[in-house]
Amino acid sequence: MGLLTKKEKEFILDWLNVVEGKMDRLEFYKKWSSKKDNSTFFEDYKNIGTKMSIDEFKSKWCKKAEWKNRIRVMKHKIKKKFEEGKKDLLLIKSFLELEDLP
Repeated sequence: MGLLTKKEKEFILDWLNVVEGKMDRLEFYKKWSSKKDNSTFFEDYKNIGTKMSIDEFKSKWCKKAEWKNRIRVMKHKIKKKFEEGKKDLLLIKSFLELEDLP
């Protein structure tokens, strides 16, 4: 079993694809942004000018960067796992470096 969940690993791989130019940022946000009032950031972004005004979009999504909630939570979980994993790896390393093992 790996340290990351399937979803966390997919999140990281998707962002690496954005950084490497293999995935568009909007595609990433379409997939990972949170929902609010039964629509996602991307769905509302597409509706600007047709079903939603730019002011409605801003009032819904731009306060405290609410469209990023899911992304922020995912980053926090990954960072926490990294810190915990580092401690465990250092403990394992110390154990394996001992000359007297059980």
